[in-house]
Amino acid sequence: MAAGIACAAWLAFGPPQDWEGPMRYVRFALGLASTGAITGGARLIFWDPQGDGGAAVAE
Repeated sequence: MAAGIACAAWLAFGPPQDWEGPMRYVRFALGLASTGAITGGARLIFWDPQGDGGAAVAE
């Protein structure tokens, strides 16, 4: 999860801002991969094996 956040911060504030042409697709793919890493890490940390969503959601 930390690697995904670091990659997203690098994409937002780092050298890829100058990438033009086909390299912008690489930047887009890296952004999607870092978003997936953050989401996947959060799902692993806050795993809900029953899938009921908790009592507060049911009400």
